[in-house]
Amino acid sequence: MKALRGWLFCAFLLLLSAAQAQDDAVLAVHVVQRGENLFRIALQYDMFAEHVAQANGMSVTDSLQPGRRLIIPLATAATATPSPAPTLAPKEQVTPTLAPAIAVPHSFLPDGVMPDSYIHTVAAGESLFVIGLQYNQTVDTLVRANSLADPNTLSVGQRLVIPGVSLPALSTALPPTVLAFTLDPLVFKEGQTSRIELRTRSAAEITGAFIGQELRVITREAGTRHNILVGVPMFTESNVYPLTLQITATEGATYTVSANVQVVSGGYWRQSLSINDSQLLAREVENAEIDLLAAAAAHFTPEPSWDSSLSLPAAANMNAYFGTLRSYNGSPFDRYHSGVDFAGATGTAVMSAATGKVVMVERLQIRGNTVLIDHGWGVYSVYSHLNETLAQAGAQVAAGDVIGTIGSTGRSTGPHLHWEVWVNGVNVDPLQWVNERFP
Repeated sequence: MKALRGWLFCAFLLLLSAAQAQDDAVLAVHVVQRGENLFRIALQYDMFAEHVAQANGMSVTDSLQPGRRLIIPLATAATATPSPAPTLAPKEQVTPTLAPAIAVPHSFLPDGVMPDSYIHTVAAGESLFVIGLQYNQTVDTLVRANSLADPNTLSVGQRLVIPGVSLPALSTALPPTVLAFTLDPLVFKEGQTSRIELRTRSAAEITGAFIGQELRVITREAGTRHNILVGVPMFTESNVYPLTLQITATEGATYTVSANVQVVSGGYWRQSLSINDSQLLAREVENAEIDLLAAAAAHFTPEPSWDSSLSLPAAANMNAYFGTLRSYNGSPFDRYHSGVDFAGATGTAVMSAATGKVVMVERLQIRGNTVLIDHGWGVYSVYSHLNETLAQAGAQVAAGDVIGTIGSTGRSTGPHLHWEVWVNGVNVDPLQWVNERFP
């Protein structure tokens, strides 16, 4: 055993030396901690996840076991700046420096200045076809708008002009009590969580509505900073929708802020499945279960119990992603996958993605044994198809606490964990909450 360990250590040193010799880069070694993934590790070193994946011969979606050592190509981090936007024809010329990436929102300042065109920042794994699906654009249209020489070659961080997408616009001028009004991202996406922030000169109460939702407001900094998390429901049609906020100042004065916001498609894939038990495909069964979860996740706890992004809930490979449009037994593609699936052996530990309070432990018809956790600020996580539940309703759990084990209960074709995230009663993509920090 000692000889084997020594051989493995030597092999690791050789791998490290080879990487140094090949890239002439400054490298570091990161030891994976419980609950970490490549996205969160890359954030620590101010770099992209795919650079870490390439350095270690793996995919960005691979699961990581605690204790694994990863090579971190630090020289890549120093040079991993987004590619400049391509040169455009004179009639379509834009100023790309005004167009923010997702992490840099745009504020409506009192002068109302906005960029001229919407810019999409290329993420890992995206192609022109995938990007086109999100914005209802053809590949040819994107090639022409960006004067791309090779449509098959994109780099992470590259910025692309998206024609035909409406940037948010104020319906009226901002009232004098508003210092800034921020939307992040500029264009909302079906199935994703967006951020709204309003800063006021003095303490105020904020209410609002968007796509039929009553918005829940997080108020901080002596009542002058107001954050809103907006989950855009699946099957929201690509269109421009009115966003309305009502401001009530402490002295009693009231103001209205209105903006028109574009919502685009999530560009999700399609999948056909066969289910033997037709009773579990009944609309009334599925709708009743969704209504149950939506009602439970609509309760707003004013204080958060988490302070960072969510952790992955299982040390297992992801084999199904949020938003995939599904056809069951030849039906239309009018249902979708409401979470992320982790394929693991029966009995594999399932962990809480963040600190919170367990508010439901039930056996549901479709999701089987299910645990629902309230993380505060309207954020809930759901863990389904469990073999056994190890958490009690009303209990407080910390991030990483084992709350159950992987199983195949409910409408399931094999052992796996089905993990969902809900924001103010709206089902959204869980991986966005792993890759980003909110609000």
